[in-house]
Amino acid sequence: MLQDKDIPVLDDERLSEETASNARDDATGASEARTLTSQINELIEDVRVLARAETEYYRTKLSVNLAATKRVLLLFGVAVVTGIMAIIALILGLLLVLSQHVGPLAATGIIVGLTLLVASVTMGMAIKRAKKLPLDENNS
Repeated sequence: MLQDKDIPVLDDERLSEETASNARDDATGASEARTLTSQINELIEDVRVLARAETEYYRTKLSVNLAATKRVLLLFGVAVVTGIMAIIALILGLLLVLSQHVGPLAATGIIVGLTLLVASVTMGMAIKRAKKLPLDENNS
């Protein structure tokens, strides 16, 4: 567990010491009623300790999430590059097959035309969906 040495942690040893000292004070009758200012000071100190602990917790949680996000993005990048390579291999394979039937120049024209058609259709779909996005809070 990550732990900052400046942040006091209530562990079993400290808890048992406090419990033992409280029991001694109660047994001897030496415990006096704490004043309001001492209780407020203890409360402020407890809030500071809690704030430090919460800050450290969220800092650790964020660093773990950032590391996981970096791994996911790396895997996504590898998948995209591999997918592009597969599409290029498919296009080259289609080009080789078509060049035997219609000739190399016509096969190149067919493949380029089909690729541009797929690109323009997907671009049109992306633009249509982008226009529907509520980007400006004043317009919605």
